[in-house]
Amino acid sequence: MEINTRAPRTLPYRFYYKWYAMACAVAWLLCAGGFTLLLMKNGWTWQGEGREEMLSFASMLFFVPALYLWWLHPKLTQTVQVYSDHIRVSTKEFSWEIAFNDIMAIELPFHSMIRLRMKDGHSWWFSAALERSDYLWEGLMRARPELVGGKDGFEDFRLKLVQYDHHEKRKEWFFRHRLLDVLNWVVLPALALVIGYQVQAEDVVINSKSLYFFRLGMYSLLVTIVCAFGWSVVLKKFVFDKMVKKQMEEGTKLRDLVYEDRVIQRAKWFQVVTCALLLSAVVKGDLNLFSLTKLRLEAKAFKLVPGKTIVIDNRFNCVSCAHAVNEGDLLLFGRGTIGQVLALPGEVIAQTRNTSLGRSIASETVMEVPEGHIALKTGADGKEVVLVRIGDLVGKLKTP
Repeated sequence: MEINTRAPRTLPYRFYYKWYAMACAVAWLLCAGGFTLLLMKNGWTWQGEGREEMLSFASMLFFVPALYLWWLHPKLTQTVQVYSDHIRVSTKEFSWEIAFNDIMAIELPFHSMIRLRMKDGHSWWFSAALERSDYLWEGLMRARPELVGGKDGFEDFRLKLVQYDHHEKRKEWFFRHRLLDVLNWVVLPALALVIGYQVQAEDVVINSKSLYFFRLGMYSLLVTIVCAFGWSVVLKKFVFDKMVKKQMEEGTKLRDLVYEDRVIQRAKWFQVVTCALLLSAVVKGDLNLFSLTKLRLEAKAFKLVPGKTIVIDNRFNCVSCAHAVNEGDLLLFGRGTIGQVLALPGEVIAQTRNTSLGRSIASETVMEVPEGHIALKTGADGKEVVLVRIGDLVGKLKTP
């Protein structure tokens, strides 16, 4: 067992938390932009296309700053020092000392997390977010070996901490391979927007190009992040963790930077291919052309439950196209209103003497639906007839 006996060492939090802070700022700006875009499209009201997305963006405007203040800000301002009899947690203005003798229990909930339960009821949490967190673990072993779980428990978790330490350090190589990273994070999402629009515009009428590109852009960003995270986990578990375990058995913790660099560079090519395939699946499957909405009161007239969230197929917003609406379809139009297709352009609608709606010609009022419009049944009782511009159609409700 190799125990560190050097003078206390300052353990700062990882440098990339500054990148996370920048990502929070960018995410907040994107949410603010998406919220404003949808609000403007719907006439500065909450009702209309993308209402659920507006609510999501609005909640994120508060969630992102809260996440920064609760999670990121302490990591950007705190450092940890391990002494022979205590741990010191410091910021620019304050410092706290955690005496080893005041620790009641040491818990290892998951991954690299260390929870110190104090005798006064408070808890302190540490993880591999700290650089060289194994120094902290070694200090606990020296001071309170009875709480660590014996030599085997100490060595097993020490190995895990070193594995996570190397994994976290590799995150700082985010743009180490600039050509591949630009290809993956800039070129591929841009191609997804351009090619996706050209492919989908052949079969789908896109009324709001700004909203279309925003949604597809968010999908592209999500796919890129998922691929980057997924491949980093695969490399950690199946390549680098095994290498660290072998090195620890040989009595060393030094990283083989040349080998790691070579593996990561090759893996990024697979990441590029994976991203391209997933983005192709998004465009081919029209996943970006679906949205969610919460049903309003008029949904009762069509045997739907008001307040229920339902999927909208935004491809069905036209008449003479690959995804044409048909008589009887339930559509979302305007500012979130639901209606059922009664008649298409050029067809005749009538109101009979008993005031029921129908297609009968023998009636008091006969009207032909003008071009560029469709007739919909809507209202609280589902009997009000309105003429709606085809360009105001949002999509078709995906009912069970």
